[in-house]
Amino acid sequence: MYKLPKVNQSSRKFIFGKLETRKFIVSDYLYLAGYLIGVILYAFASKYEPRNIFAISFTVSIICGGQTISSPFGLRFRNVYFSILWLMLSLIFLIGNYFTALIPLLTFILYHIIRMIFWKKNKREFIPYETGKGQMYRYKSYFEGRYGDLKDKGYTKILLGIGILIILLCFIQTIGLKV
Repeated sequence: MYKLPKVNQSSRKFIFGKLETRKFIVSDYLYLAGYLIGVILYAFASKYEPRNIFAISFTVSIICGGQTISSPFGLRFRNVYFSILWLMLSLIFLIGNYFTALIPLLTFILYHIIRMIFWKKNKREFIPYETGKGQMYRYKSYFEGRYGDLKDKGYTKILLGIGILIILLCFIQTIGLKV
């Protein structure tokens, strides 16, 4: 298994909003490529397979939003380049789409808001817990060189709760329009 190198705090290059510049790792490329494929599939279906656009929109939105609120995936958003590309893909995905297409954008914004509040109160990066099977599991960030602690767990619960609410509201709004 590939381990990320521990980053020396003094060597980090922060720019606005406590975002940093760093090179992508393989998984960054894979996640962005997966999201890009979802956006392209939606665009293709919009033109050639209109009966499939809701299913594609819903699937891409749930995968992106669910991943953002329920796992340490959001740690990638500290990278300014990753955040910019994710934001651009989220905005493109919105074009002519259902309310469910707001899920990736809104969970992205939510993650950054919670991250900034965490930075302001704790003077360090937020490391979300992994959630699944009704449990929360500590995650070790190799970039930060530490595990999430109880403060991180509390903020993960807030992220998860508000994120689920966002997903449900977007889904309810979409159902209302389809009926």
